[in-house]
Amino acid sequence: MREQVAERSHFFRQWIRAPLVTASIVPSSRMLAAAMTRGVHPGAAPVIELGPGTGIITRHILARGVAENQLVLVECNPYFAMRLRARFPKARVIEEFAENLAGTAFESAPRSVISSLPLMSMPNDRVEAILAAVFSVLEPGGILIQFTYAPRCPVNRDIRRRLGLASRLQEVVWRNVPPAGIHQLYRIVA
Repeated sequence: MREQVAERSHFFRQWIRAPLVTASIVPSSRMLAAAMTRGVHPGAAPVIELGPGTGIITRHILARGVAENQLVLVECNPYFAMRLRARFPKARVIEEFAENLAGTAFESAPRSVISSLPLMSMPNDRVEAILAAVFSVLEPGGILIQFTYAPRCPVNRDIRRRLGLASRLQEVVWRNVPPAGIHQLYRIVA
C-alpha cells in the first residue's frame, strides 16, 4: 500500500511538471494493466512498451512470463526513465520520444507494442509519426495495444487509412477510473 501511495505521488508530481507529456494524474490501475497484457506471452518477446511511466503495466508484462531482458521501455520523461532503469535493470530503457523508434535495432522484430501514450491529446501529425515508427519495427501481423478514456479509437480514421491500419475494440475496463477502452491496431492485409 505504501508503494502505491508513493507511486501515485511521483506520478502526480510528473503530471504537474508536464501535463501534456504525462497526461494523467494517476498511473494505470491493476485491472487496466491486466487487460492490456492479456494477450502477451513469452513467445511474443521482445515486447515494446510506450510510456511505461512508473512500470505498472511493465510488471504485468513480466508476470505473463516475458523475460525482463526482452522488454523495451520507451519513456521520454527523464525521471520516469531513471526509475525504470533502477526497477527493471535488465530491460532496455530508451529515453526518447516514441516517434523516434523507427531507427532502433532489435534482435528480432517485436510482435506487440503496448502503449499508454495519450494519443488523443497529441497533434495528428505526431500521432501519425508515432504509428509509422511503431509499425516500421513490428513484425508483419504485429499489433499495437492502446488504451483510451474516450468512447472511440484514439487514432482517427484518416490516419488509420493513410497508414493502412485497422482497429478493433479489445475490451472496456469498467473498473478503471475513468473506464478505459483497449484498442488493437494492426495492418490491413491486402
